[in-house]
Amino acid sequence: MATKTTVIVLASLLIGLSAAQRQDQDDPCKTKSKVVGDVTYCDRYWECVNNQAELYDCPNGLVFAGKHRGVTEGCDYPWRSDYCEGKQLANGPISTEHCDWLYGIFGHETSCTRYWTCWNGTATEQLCIGGLLYNENAHSCDWPENVDGCQKHPLCNDDANGNVPLGKSCNRYWQCQGGYPRLQRCPAMLVFDRRSLRCVVPPTEDCDVPTTPLPFEGDLEQGKGNAISNLPPGAIQGKPSGGRNKN
Repeated sequence: MATKTTVIVLASLLIGLSAAQRQDQDDPCKTKSKVVGDVTYCDRYWECVNNQAELYDCPNGLVFAGKHRGVTEGCDYPWRSDYCEGKQLANGPISTEHCDWLYGIFGHETSCTRYWTCWNGTATEQLCIGGLLYNENAHSCDWPENVDGCQKHPLCNDDANGNVPLGKSCNRYWQCQGGYPRLQRCPAMLVFDRRSLRCVVPPTEDCDVPTTPLPFEGDLEQGKGNAISNLPPGAIQGKPSGGRNKN
């Protein structure tokens, strides 16, 4: 008898808590946007449909950010803001190959310069350029010194902060910075010397005096195909600037 009474009391408490939560929940039909986040779960939201409040789930891996915000359906990546502060997730992860959740950005299993963008469970492999590495904490490409646990680029094995010739080029070369290459160019009228590994006044054993000044910029655009074809994986010229689920 005592057990039955306890069960009844607990059930009543749960019903009371549920009713209290509903009372705290904003009515989307009384708001201008007609859409409000759920008071308890950050991956759910309410929308006014035909003057009735209806509950929806964000796509798996996303949380509610607000109407016309986020990446889709008013939902966003949870790490972009404090969307879940004081709230919890209603739904667990649904995983597919390379994707921890159906939507999100995830690190590569074997490469520090690559990562996966997942959209509805479909993974697309992406590449960090300019000698950058994928930073799991920032969910973006970052400078190598900010990323722990990754091997250095093989181009810079001999000297982590030295210069490396670029093929047969007389004015371009790789400059290793902390073990990662940056594509550089000698100043006008200088050439890269493969022996001293620096820009010098020509001629050298491999390069003659340039007939015209070498521009700092511009010829990469005109000869873009040749420049890009010489790039090793994970490096490029210069320093970079940095359907709804109804519940």
